[in-house]
Amino acid sequence: MSIPRFRQYVMALAFSLFSLVQATSIFAAEVLVADRLSNSVYRYSSTGTLLGTLLTDNVNLNQPDGLIVSPDGTKLYVASSQNNEVVQYDYNYAAGTATNPTVFATAANGLSFPNSMAFSSDGSILYVANLGGTGITQLNAAGGNAGSNIGGGSSFAFSGLAFAPGGELLAGGFDGGTVAKSNGAISSLSDFIVNPALTGASGILVRGNDLYVSGLFTGYLLKFDATTGAIDPLFGVTGLAFPQGIGLNPDGSGLLVGILGVSNGTGNISKYGFDGTFQGVFASPSAQGFSEATAFVSVVPEASSCILVGIGLAGMGYVVRRRKAN
Repeated sequence: MSIPRFRQYVMALAFSLFSLVQATSIFAAEVLVADRLSNSVYRYSSTGTLLGTLLTDNVNLNQPDGLIVSPDGTKLYVASSQNNEVVQYDYNYAAGTATNPTVFATAANGLSFPNSMAFSSDGSILYVANLGGTGITQLNAAGGNAGSNIGGGSSFAFSGLAFAPGGELLAGGFDGGTVAKSNGAISSLSDFIVNPALTGASGILVRGNDLYVSGLFTGYLLKFDATTGAIDPLFGVTGLAFPQGIGLNPDGSGLLVGILGVSNGTGNISKYGFDGTFQGVFASPSAQGFSEATAFVSVVPEASSCILVGIGLAGMGYVVRRRKAN
C-alpha cells in the first residue's frame, strides 16, 4: 500500500470511529417509565431528565404496571393490570415512538392482574407474574402460550421476576413475604427465601451473585446471596414509602428504586448505590411526566451499530397500598 493511500485509509478509519462516537452519544441510554394513573409511558434520559411521552393508550391500557422491551429492541410489552392484558407495541428507540398496539395476551392465556415480565435467555419465552393468584404465565414470543402457568411454594400472588445465576427463575411472593425459585426446567416453583421483611415482595434484581428485593408493605430494600438465599447482614435500607420496582441505573453506578409514596403523586424514582447508599432522586412526578412510576425499564443502544438493546428489565406491578389504621 502506498503512503498516500495508507494515509487515506487511516483518515477514513478515524472518521468512521468519530462518526460512531457521535452516533452513540446521540442515541444515549434512557429509561421508560409506565404510569398507571395516565395509562402512559414516558421517556427519561439516563440522568433523569424528562424527554417526552412515548405513548398514551386509554383504549388498551387500564392501569399499566409492567414494562419490558424485546431482546432485539423492536417490541415494547406493557402489562395492563385491570383488564388482564399484555399489550405489544412496535418500538422505535431512535424515533422515540411506540405504535401499532396489539393485544398480545389476555385472561384466556392465564393472566390475572399481570405485572412484572421477563424474557428467557434466548428470547423465545415471555414470563409474566400474576398478582391474581394464577402463578407465572409462559408466553411464546411469537404469540400464544408456551406451556401451563407455573406455580408452587407458599405464595400464590407473584410480582417481581429475575433470573438466578444458575438460570432458574426467581419470583417475588407478594402475599407471603417470599422469593420463589424455579427448578432448572422452569416448570415449577418452590420457596427460596422466606422473610417477613419482604411482605409485599415486589421488586427483584439480580446483579452477579447479589439479589436485591424490595418489601412494598415493610419499606425494606434487602440484599441476599442469589445462589444460597443467605441475607447480607451489612446491607439494609429501611423506612421507604412503599418501594416497588428495582432496576439498574443506566450509568452503572447502582440501583433505581421506584417509590410509590403514601398517596398518588408523592413518590419518585430514587438512586441507591449497590451498597445501599442513597444517591439522590433520579426523577420526580411532574405535570408532563409520570404521576406514579409503577414500572420502568432502562434501554441503551448497542455501541457497534446503534441498534437498541435492553440493559435492565424491571417492570414491577402496581399494587393497592395498605393504609395504616390511625
